[in-house]
Parts: sequence; C-alpha cells; structure tokens
Amino acid sequence: MASAGPEDDRMPHVELGQSGWDDDEREAFLRRRRRRNLYTVAALALFAFVIYVFVMIKLHELGQMW
Repeated sequence: MASAGPEDDRMPHVELGQSGWDDDEREAFLRRRRRRNLYTVAALALFAFVIYVFVMIKLHELGQMW
C-alpha cells in the first residue's frame, strides 16, 4: 500500500452557491443564531457553576477544604 501524499490529506474544495435569502432574512437568521449561541454559553456557564458549588459543598462537608 503506497503512502498518501500531502495532497491527499487536504479538505475537498467546497463551492458556495447562492442562498436565495434577501438581506432581511439573512439578518434575522444571524440574530437568531447569535441569540442561540448566547443561550448555549449561558447554559454551559450555569452548569459549570452548579458543578463548582456542588464540589465546594462536598469538600466542605468532608473537611478537605482549606
């Protein structure tokens, strides 16, 4: 089996086509995507905070904190 050259490891070239969206639709889509991303970041931050609080409570109960 011959080794693959560096050309074979490249990603395939993707041609961008016309989306058919007007400026209002594109702006609404970007606004919804931005909002969804912020909600995702907030949910992940809340999850990390809950885990942090849980760990601090458990460490304090076990006497291992400070």
